[in-house]
Amino acid sequence: MMVAGNRPAAQAGIGMIEVLVAMVIVAFAMLALIGAQTSALRYQNSAHLRATASRFGEDLAERVRANLGGAHEGAYNLPRQAYPALDTLAPACFNPGHCTAQEVAAQDIHDWRSRLGRALTGGWGDISGSASRGFTVRVYFRDASVATGQFAENCLPSAADAASYKDVACFATAFLP
Repeated sequence: MMVAGNRPAAQAGIGMIEVLVAMVIVAFAMLALIGAQTSALRYQNSAHLRATASRFGEDLAERVRANLGGAHEGAYNLPRQAYPALDTLAPACFNPGHCTAQEVAAQDIHDWRSRLGRALTGGWGDISGSASRGFTVRVYFRDASVATGQFAENCLPSAADAASYKDVACFATAFLP
């Protein structure tokens, strides 16, 4: 028996369509969140690599400041080298108290590059300049998120062969001793 005013709903089944539309909207929102999370992880990794490169630039700057004699003698101004060359032989001076400024500089650079190669994938670095004009430290490393040929302003694109090393990034630091 039906009471007056209580009629069956004329829009039967509309609830199912609303649920399907809501599910589609939620699915697109989830895809957008996954994309944002993926981008955030990629940028976080790139930022970590650059922060590590920055710390290595600061480390070599402090080594140069600790050996001002070597800086004034030009011991830290390295001849042109190519990525990822690394001097395999450690300098012969083992007692820093009896080393010349040149030997301390050679040991500093060798230790710095060895640690750099272990800390960063494809890690390598160079330094150029003088005590009077200032030095530029360049840290090169492999970063898959970097577009080919994207070097910092003070970095040398010729240091890494672009055909062989498409994902080499560079971080440059300039300082006065």
